[in-house]
Amino acid sequence: MNLLTTILVLDSEKSMAERDDYYMEVINCFFILYYLMEMSLKILAFGWRGYLSYRNNIFDGLLTFCLLVLQITIFATYRLPFPKWNPASRGLMSLWEMVRLVNMLIVVRFLRIIPDIKLMALVASTLVDLVKNLRAFAGILVVVFYVFAVLGIWLFQGAITAPGKMSMENITINFTMECGSYEQLGYWPNNFDDFASSLVLLYNIMVVNNWQVFMDAYTRYTTEWSKVYFVSWWLTSSVMWVNLFVALILENFIYKWDRSVTCSVADVERTGYETTVQLMFREQIQEPTEEELVTQLHQHPHLHLS
Repeated sequence: MNLLTTILVLDSEKSMAERDDYYMEVINCFFILYYLMEMSLKILAFGWRGYLSYRNNIFDGLLTFCLLVLQITIFATYRLPFPKWNPASRGLMSLWEMVRLVNMLIVVRFLRIIPDIKLMALVASTLVDLVKNLRAFAGILVVVFYVFAVLGIWLFQGAITAPGKMSMENITINFTMECGSYEQLGYWPNNFDDFASSLVLLYNIMVVNNWQVFMDAYTRYTTEWSKVYFVSWWLTSSVMWVNLFVALILENFIYKWDRSVTCSVADVERTGYETTVQLMFREQIQEPTEEELVTQLHQHPHLHLS
């Protein structure tokens, strides 16, 4: 892995004129042949039905087929690779880029090892369950966003007007704007003039992206009471909702971790009841001896033992 990373870093530092795609194409052909051999062996071992019964095999097969078709097309267009081989000089660079893109998708195959690693599987299942159970949380967040956006439009619509190009040049010439201010940072599109801009502005405040700049600007352009609105939204979104979201992640992770480490009472009771009818009445059943079994077998009319 370190060797691969070093090669990629060294290759990225070269200009397009200095790069030699010959070795990359040889490596690419090697991996395509490896994927093709793997696919052929699986089909030979499982058969078509067994091979297609796994989604991972279908995904791998489609990627391998795409790689093979693209590689044959590259050979037909650029001929076989040779030193100083550069497909960009022959045009149709998109073919080469498509092969590299499909090779990047091959990395997705490594995701299949996640269920086999306990900690990775635990984290992955936590994230998946969080996405499944996030509808109620996201629904309430959307409602709160909508309420504050409408309230912001009602209170601050048209409070800040972006200057035109000429007036902006005059302002720049006449005086120097304060560093870090709303005007100097060019935050003119972040306003409450429409619903979309309001959502963007509220999101910037929620992630604490210079939220004090917006509060200071609207304080200067309106009144000091505008701070109540911005502080209320900051407390609601950044302090309460973000921390609640983190708490949900931690709670779900801790719950799954406890279940994976220890066995619950319900699991113990379920283990006790997982038995057959014969085992339930085993104490009342008297098993025959070996001699009795042999005698019964010899007396069987259709079984002749020597």
